[in-house]
Amino acid sequence: MLSKHIGQYMELELAGNIHEAGILIEESSDIIVLYTGKVYRYIPFRHIKNFSFPMIEEEFGSGGEPEIEETSFRKLLMNAKGRFVEILLTKKHSVHGYIVGIMNNYFVFYSPVFKTMFISMDHLKWLSVTNDEKGPYGLNKSEQLAQVSSLSWARTLEEQMKRLTNKLVVLDLGMHPKNIGKVSTVKDGIIEMVNAHGEAVIVNMRHVKSFHFPQ
Repeated sequence: MLSKHIGQYMELELAGNIHEAGILIEESSDIIVLYTGKVYRYIPFRHIKNFSFPMIEEEFGSGGEPEIEETSFRKLLMNAKGRFVEILLTKKHSVHGYIVGIMNNYFVFYSPVFKTMFISMDHLKWLSVTNDEKGPYGLNKSEQLAQVSSLSWARTLEEQMKRLTNKLVVLDLGMHPKNIGKVSTVKDGIIEMVNAHGEAVIVNMRHVKSFHFPQ
């Protein structure tokens, strides 16, 4: 449906009141590639609420060829593995780092700030590739990746969370006090944690965008 609009300026609203705009470069079965005038955004179609193609006077240019060849969302993640990327999880929270593993319904991400993270594929709003030569925050890539947790990775996000039972975890970058606690049990998509006050906190895993644990 979008193929006839390739090369046109596009405005999108994504889930979470996120707005993006740029030139539509490519489209496939489940993602689109948008050039913002500075970077390429690889956007899963599942998060697009609406879009339009208004006429504008500003010149964006084509930006050349996208950095990653993609045919599907999973193929995008595979091709981005080991590249320095920026990912958006919520309107105000993007994270820089490297995709280091791709599992059934989540991927393992290494961030110099948050260290090893486990991120739900269902909540990735967009991905952009950043200059590999510079690396995140001017840090050495190989030295950073050597710090990826040695914890074995389960096939699903829920199974991975179960492996962190009795450990302190941080959900969704710790944006809310209830997102930090020691995991007590994980069953049927429900996480029970103990917060800083010793109180039980129950979390529906369906809404968990990411989690990591202090190392």
